[in-house]
Amino acid sequence: MKEARLLKILVEEKALVKLLKTIGAGKAYPTREELLTKLGAYGYGHKMLLKAEKRGLVDRKSVKNKVFNKLTEDGKKLVKLAREIGV
Repeated sequence: MKEARLLKILVEEKALVKLLKTIGAGKAYPTREELLTKLGAYGYGHKMLLKAEKRGLVDRKSVKNKVFNKLTEDGKKLVKLAREIGV
């Protein structure tokens, strides 16, 4: 993903950046139990997850009726860039 595209997401999608920071580079989060509870936004947060998946920033996998969310390489780059510039 080009740096310009990452910068555009940083500027236009602040809620998406917050979601990606919440997921972080560590373990995969189950959608309902942890991630959306941390954000405090079930409906809007779920839409943001789907948008992040569509843009290739989050990888979502189903395991035993739970959907786990993990950052892709592009998602990790975006979070790193956001932290570097203080967003």
